[in-house]
Amino acid sequence: MALDALAEVAGAALRLCGRMLFEIVVEWLIYGTGRLLLWPFYRRKPPGDTACLFAGLGFWLLLLFAVAWSRTALNA
Repeated sequence: MALDALAEVAGAALRLCGRMLFEIVVEWLIYGTGRLLLWPFYRRKPPGDTACLFAGLGFWLLLLFAVAWSRTALNA
């Protein structure tokens, strides 16, 4: 009985940590970057979530590629 309660508490704590990680990574880093990049093009109405997602994801993938490429170029 006590182990069931402990498992429930541990599950709730892991669910909370997962939700916070999702909020930080997806909402702030990806959507926030996408909104910031698309803001000059959508002055009258806010861009859609899909456009923000792809713009933010594309930015971070491009940044990751640039960092990896610069590291290999500097080591060569």
